[in-house]
Amino acid sequence: MSGPPPVVARARTAVRAALTARLELLADRTDPTGMSPRLVVGLSGGADSLALLATTAWVGRRMGLETEAVVVDHGLQEGSGAVAERAVATAERLGAARARVHRVDVDLTAPGGRENAARHARHAALDAVREERGALAILLGHTLDDQAEQVLMGLARGAGPRALAGIPAVRGPILRPFLGTGCDETTALRRADTEQICRLHDVSWWDDPMNEDRSLLRVRVRREVLPVLREALGEQIDENLARSADLVRPDVDHLDAEARQAMSALRRSGDDEDLLALDVHALAALAPPVRTRVLRDAAREAAAANGTPGDKSLLRRHVLAADALVVTWHGQGAAPLPGRIEVARRDGLLVWRASAGRSGRG
Repeated sequence: MSGPPPVVARARTAVRAALTARLELLADRTDPTGMSPRLVVGLSGGADSLALLATTAWVGRRMGLETEAVVVDHGLQEGSGAVAERAVATAERLGAARARVHRVDVDLTAPGGRENAARHARHAALDAVREERGALAILLGHTLDDQAEQVLMGLARGAGPRALAGIPAVRGPILRPFLGTGCDETTALRRADTEQICRLHDVSWWDDPMNEDRSLLRVRVRREVLPVLREALGEQIDENLARSADLVRPDVDHLDAEARQAMSALRRSGDDEDLLALDVHALAALAPPVRTRVLRDAAREAAAANGTPGDKSLLRRHVLAADALVVTWHGQGAAPLPGRIEVARRDGLLVWRASAGRSGRG
């Protein structure tokens, strides 16, 4: 008896490896009380998510896990409801134990633009379903092509190492099995692979019209930039970009973890109006890559405490302005930061506080 087609076998291996690692992690670190043998797959109706659902339903059954498909309808395109209902019907045919549409409201005024707002709304909806169902994990269908595009967009924007580390294959309960593991790109799947899996399952997929909108950087990178790079540098450019992310990510994760640990040790009691206070002398002794990460994280925490998160508007120049108060201080005053806050040096402390007359609390 012959086995499944090679591309299906690769997909099943990737999903099984991701689920096995997740189960081992939960067994080691989490009290399993209240957790059900259930998986949530984010389904858009596109080839990537349909291939992931078909694979997860097959693997899950053999691991004693039930697969639930959740189609998030953002309501941003005409006919999105009909697309969502077709995806639900396809999910049931592919073996999902349950499939449903979750409609969300997208805040189009949020920082970062429409796509970023939709992504935040989608992830919040999927996480709400995961908590409601006590699911073990959320699975998403990103591929190596998505990874390559993400890294290239980070380079184009002049982003830092966290952006160049790309899309993580694992982030908490979120699993992206088709991104593969480590620096071995042979464990990852391409967009062409997911389309082939759909054909093998006799499934038609939906092509999002936003994937043709050239006003979006992501679409220009996919449709215009990467084809030129493949022609000039070789077809392996996608794999090389994805490999770069895999090489950068462990270093970034390590430095971020060091920064979190350092920030915890540096916390001090400030005045009542302070949102956050750190020991400035101990902060100055940190290595620059750790110190600037502490300053970044402190600004984000203080903005959130002030009721005005500023993640997307916090820029390198803001972090450098805060750093100048630590390492080149000569009596200068407070530096303004996004989130209606400011950072200042006072009595051996670096303190974050609401900008004068602009407190977001209360």
